[in-house]
Amino acid sequence: MAAFYSAKFSIPYFEITQKAEDFRAKRITRNLNLVDTIAKEKWTCFKTELGESRLAIQNYMTMLPNDSEVKRGFQNALDSGIGNQARCKKYLEETLISGAIDVNVMTKVDKENFIKNEMLPVEFNDAHEALRGFANSNLTGGVVLSAGMNPRLYGYFEQFKDFFPNAENVLRKKIILKVSDYRSAMIQGNFLAKKGLWVSEYLIESGLNCGGHVFATDGFLFGPILEEFKQK
Repeated sequence: MAAFYSAKFSIPYFEITQKAEDFRAKRITRNLNLVDTIAKEKWTCFKTELGESRLAIQNYMTMLPNDSEVKRGFQNALDSGIGNQARCKKYLEETLISGAIDVNVMTKVDKENFIKNEMLPVEFNDAHEALRGFANSNLTGGVVLSAGMNPRLYGYFEQFKDFFPNAENVLRKKIILKVSDYRSAMIQGNFLAKKGLWVSEYLIESGLNCGGHVFATDGFLFGPILEEFKQK
């Protein structure tokens, strides 16, 4: 996949073979950095096009809902008369920012790995490798932890400074928990909080109406689950 997209976007490609130490985590880091590079290039081209073409702005505006503040801002800039293109360019520079690139790690998919029948240390388990691959990448985004709590994996977050606030009190990488009920959110959130780790977002899904999964729960629907979050 990395070779294909590197060729497609004329980005230098380097092979990471299975003989390389920690190859899986390094491949994940490389692939995420590639996604980051492509997304930034596309975003720069998109803003350049909007800044230079009135038609591009109008086409973009047709995709926005009528009550969008961004749409109103562009319309005001276009209606301003002389120099409106420059005003549009200034407005988009101040207003439009690229979104975050988030990843998902299924916490329980964390099997041990071996070399010649010798089991590797826990940090070379599958989910641990995936987390390390993300943590070492250039991305500014979040990791969605799904499929339940894994204390060993959650403890591994402490090894990476990007999950803690920097000098400007900003998190370069955020923790997002996918939970099925309030109790699960509290248990997992408290576990991470004791390690000084902040949960930036909770994604809530019912064990009955989440896509593609069946959970061993009593079958609560989304409404009662959200009501408990609201009350507590």
